[in-house]
Amino acid sequence: MAREKELPPEPLEEAPPKKKGKMKLILFIVLFLLLAGGGFFGYLLLSSDDSTPAKAEHRQKALMSLEPFLVNLADKDARRYLKVKIELEVDNEKDAKELEKYMPRIRDQLIFLLSSKSYPDISTPEGKLQLKKDIMARLKAIPVGKKISAAYFTEFVAQ
Repeated sequence: MAREKELPPEPLEEAPPKKKGKMKLILFIVLFLLLAGGGFFGYLLLSSDDSTPAKAEHRQKALMSLEPFLVNLADKDARRYLKVKIELEVDNEKDAKELEKYMPRIRDQLIFLLSSKSYPDISTPEGKLQLKKDIMARLKAIPVGKKISAAYFTEFVAQ
């Protein structure tokens, strides 16, 4: 048997530094930071712009509180009452002041409307929603009523 001659181990070649891989990583990180920074700057720029109609409209809305209403309901079989407090949403404070002049007419219209309802008409969520629609229809009939954009119940007790 012939002994095989042992060869000395081959020297390991050192791998050349991967400059291209590192450059790609650095380029990717820089590009990501630029895009993220640009996006954040754009967000700040757009979010602070109050010239958009939706933001201007939202900022200028005003609520106008009405004195509570206490009326007899139109039930024939029993004496029932409704106590309700309503807030009206208008476009701005100027419109709220203009509506103040019409407060007797507004209250008159709402008293007639509320007292025409029976307990079954207003006791369900659907009934309350219909009452809101009826309130808005009555208010829109008043000369400055078109300036009212919504009505909200802040108290509602029927017994």
